[in-house]
Amino acid sequence: MSAGGSDYEEVLKANERFYRALGTRDLELMESVWVKDERASCVHPGWVMLRGWEAIRQSWESVFDPLDQVEITLSNITVDIKGEVAWVTCIQQLVYVNRNPIMINVAQSTNIFEKHESGWLMVLHHASPIPLTRYELPETNLQ
Repeated sequence: MSAGGSDYEEVLKANERFYRALGTRDLELMESVWVKDERASCVHPGWVMLRGWEAIRQSWESVFDPLDQVEITLSNITVDIKGEVAWVTCIQQLVYVNRNPIMINVAQSTNIFEKHESGWLMVLHHASPIPLTRYELPETNLQ
């Protein structure tokens, strides 16, 4: 893990913006996180890979329900940087609290960012579901 310098902090901030956009269902904020070309790739848990910003944008538009309230907890976060590319791995726990019953989604996530003049932009988000039978939820998130 790279531990020094502003690139490390900026990559973490870019990753946090992604999850803030996801949690608040903010399409404009989500759009600010991504590269806007055909290299952009996204795999939602259980989906096939989407390629290109337009397809990815449409997917977020279709899954963002403004009535949803999503609490997101990240754990096991690692950041690696090699030149103009950085990747963040983490476990993402999403709790949809406005659904009846409450729904929990846990996934292993890899987010790849590329450095631009405007900052670090996401090139790939890949989330693979982790069956809850194999993942122990922290007790603090169940209360």
